Amino acid sequence: MVKWVVVQLSDREYQILEKLDDIEGDSSQKLRTLLRDYLFSTPKFHKDYHIIHLEEKKDLLFEILVSIWKEYESSSSPLDNWDGEKIESVRDELMEINAIRPVGPFSFTVTGLLKKPWLSAYYHVNNIFEDLDEFSQACIASIYVLDFLSKGTFESELLKNSTILLNELFMFSYAVARKKAHESQESFKHRSSLPCSDDQLTA
Repeated sequence: MVKWVVVQLSDREYQILEKLDDIEGDSSQKLRTLLRDYLFSTPKFHKDYHIIHLEEKKDLLFEILVSIWKEYESSSSPLDNWDGEKIESVRDELMEINAIRPVGPFSFTVTGLLKKPWLSAYYHVNNIFEDLDEFSQACIASIYVLDFLSKGTFESELLKNSTILLNELFMFSYAVARKKAHESQESFKHRSSLPCSDDQLTA
């Protein structure tokens, strides 16, 4: 007896599913779980795995982003208003999920476990949240990756604070670089669109 399983997939999931012909499932939930496990365990599909989750978590990511914006309304660097105990507490939480690691008695750096998915997320955030500026996109990438590394155990307040600490110390450097690149591109386009004088043509 043939059994039919009807499963509702997003367009993105359906496109990816069509690429797979060696995976079987006996229920819609198993099929979805199996698909995502496969995406996560296969390097060439890592970006698709993160794109799916970025799109699914869009509302949560934006909600945390709004709370981060509020922190910047009173200071250009919210860390200036934090005491040492709060910084240490958030830092310990980041170390607990292997987002950062010590490189000396007083220095820390991001781990490869965080950096690789962060760079992938930041690249795709530019397409999913295209109306946001470079720094807000960096916040979205950090919120997403921290939620991913903590397996959803970070509450909203901790996601907000850990994102602020991570970005202020490390990840905003990527936003600065992207902003400069965008400005250079716009400047080049502007210069290219200007008409050339006869003197410039014969110079």
